[in-house]
Amino acid sequence: MATDLAVRRYRTWYSTLLRLYPRPFQDRFGEAMSQTFHDQCRECRNTRQGLFRFALWVFFETSMGIVRENAMQMTELRKTILRVALVALGLLMVPLVASQIVEGWNWPPGAFVFTYVLFFGTGMAYALIARKMGAWAYKAGVGIALVSGFVMGWSTMVHISESENPANFVYFGVLAVGAIGVWLARLEARGMARATFAMAATLVVVAAFALMRSSVAPSSGPVWDVGVGHGGFVLLFAVSGLLFRRASLAEAK
Repeated sequence: MATDLAVRRYRTWYSTLLRLYPRPFQDRFGEAMSQTFHDQCRECRNTRQGLFRFALWVFFETSMGIVRENAMQMTELRKTILRVALVALGLLMVPLVASQIVEGWNWPPGAFVFTYVLFFGTGMAYALIARKMGAWAYKAGVGIALVSGFVMGWSTMVHISESENPANFVYFGVLAVGAIGVWLARLEARGMARATFAMAATLVVVAAFALMRSSVAPSSGPVWDVGVGHGGFVLLFAVSGLLFRRASLAEAK
């Protein structure tokens, strides 16, 4: 009885140790490794071999594997960061060169820093999320949401720099809604669908307020611009949410 208790205790400790592996490794091998360890512990118990020595050796060997796998993961992460940073720097050259040759393009230094952060953040988000998720609908949803969010952030920054109208900061609020939703969802497809639908709904509210504040006739330019501009982003975020929902339903099957 005491030996059975020791086997269960060692398996619990071993399962806890396995959580130190990178998440993809855990998902692929964790359950099988835990079951194999349990079976080997029971075999040691039945043959009256040294259960403690066996468990101690497996714990040591697994710890070395954890260090190795995490080191490999960090190496891949550094490569990803470097690639995304270089691509973002290359994309930043477009507005940087344009500011030298296009008349009236007079961004302050802070605008270029913010633009680089947008490029880098968008690229890193897609690289890290797409690497962990395999469903095409999920990856497509992430891509559409990130590109739409990037374009919204970019255009908002341009409008603020040109008009200095603080009302445009409300669009960063839409992006904040998405960021909070993603954080709460923990990248699960169903939660990601809710986050992108929430962004679309928030943008509808913003568009409604913009139309209410406008005193022009429905057929005039500003109303048309609000309808097309906001409607396009609402459609993109809604499509992204539908793709996440499709991925969620596929996972449930």
